[in-house]
Formats: sequence, structure tokens, C-alpha cells
Amino acid sequence: MQPQQQWQPLKHYDQDHLARIALPVGGIGTGTISLGGRGNLRDWEIFNRPAKGFVPQGAERHTWPSLLLSFTHAGQRITRLLEGPLEDFEYEGAHGSPAPNHGLPRFRSASFDAGYPFGRVNLTDPELPLEASLTAFNPFIPADPDNSGLPVFILEVSLQNRSADEMEMSVCMNVPNFIGLSGNERANRNVYRSGEGIDGIMMMPGNVPRYHEAWGSLALVTTSIHNQRSWRTAWKRARWGASLLDFWDEFSTTGRLTERPA
Repeated sequence: MQPQQQWQPLKHYDQDHLARIALPVGGIGTGTISLGGRGNLRDWEIFNRPAKGFVPQGAERHTWPSLLLSFTHAGQRITRLLEGPLEDFEYEGAHGSPAPNHGLPRFRSASFDAGYPFGRVNLTDPELPLEASLTAFNPFIPADPDNSGLPVFILEVSLQNRSADEMEMSVCMNVPNFIGLSGNERANRNVYRSGEGIDGIMMMPGNVPRYHEAWGSLALVTTSIHNQRSWRTAWKRARWGASLLDFWDEFSTTGRLTERPA
């Protein structure tokens, strides 16, 4: 499924008016995940209950959903979170900033274009030789309730090289397996699967009863070129943010991931 080549934004929001933006994305009746104004994924409402403000965190601390870009330019590898800057109030907290991924380097500027069922985050940084955009859209097709009710969040990443040099670019997305929301997520299972035209990670429940409102499955898939894909199905089990550090060190060094035993 691809977005239209051209869609007309109905409203543009600049850097100073992004804090409360949340575009709900998901099939009709299936729950939604919202695309925030700076590119963050917020309000994960997919388990049969309202969940405004909820962002899942993995069994290891500081392992929130994230979308990362790593690229080479002028002999250097540069890695950024594909999000704009945090708001000033998001740095406040009893134990530091409570904002997901608050410690990761990110783009300096963001803006948002809205035109439901589409939304686009535009990311720029004067220190970087490229621009990025994230386009999310709903499977919303008038007079077609079946396809409009597909349980999917569709996200397209576009990168534009503003320099005269060639770049090698990698985009990586992480989603924790939080099925069940019971505190026993370590029992959940992740499996890499390959299909016709798509590859990805299938996330399945462990000890979650089938009748539980948070029972189900998740999948993170891509349509990128098969032989250029890499993945891992588990985080390093460590404390004090070392799981995130391990993940960051590998991806920011090579632009790829290696599988890790659960």
C-alpha cells in the first residue's frame, strides 16, 4: 500500500506549534497509534481500551519505540533519531526527562503538514547534509469498509541528499513486544519472518490468556530490498540503560544489526 503521489496538506504547523499534535493512524475499529508533531509515536491505543499518553517500554528500561537514521558522509557515519526537538517542559521530571528517547541525538527542526487521512513530519538540521520526512496515513477508502478496517499503521520514510556526495543510508525501527501489559513481557516471543515482498518481526504473546483484552499479536514489516535488510529479535538484557547503549553502539557504527539470542 502506497500513499498518493500528491496530496494537498490542509494545515501546516511550524516548530512552535507541534506539542499537542497527534494524528491517529489505524484501520476503522482496530485502534490507533498517533503520529506526534515532531515525529514521535504516541498514544498506543491498540489493546481495547483508551490509552492517551501511553508509549510502550520494553522489559529492559529505556527501550521505547524508535525510528533511527544512520548515514555516511565525508568519511563519517552520523546517526540521528528521526524526530524533532523536545519541548522545554519535556525535560522536567523527578528522575530526569520522562520523554521517550530523550537522550538520543535528533534533528534540530521539525514541522507538520496535516491533511487527513495523511500526515507528514518534515525534519531538517543545518548541521546535516540531508532532509527527512515521515508520512503516515490511514487505510481510509470511502465505500470500502473492509480495506478501511485493516489493522495497520503505515509509515513512509523519505530522505533527500542535499550534498553533492553519495551517501549510504540506513533506517531502523524498534518496537518493544508489550503484548499483555502484565509485567511478564519477557515471556513474549519475537520471530523473524520473510514473505513475498515483505520481511519483518512477528511479535507473539507468551503467558497472556486468549480471553485477555491485551492478547493478540504485532508485526513490524518492511518492503525494502531483501538483501539489504538486517534485524535483531531481542535486546541485550542489561540494566541502567545498557540495553539501549548496546543497540545504539552497533547501529551507529555499522548501520546494521546482528541477531541476538533472546
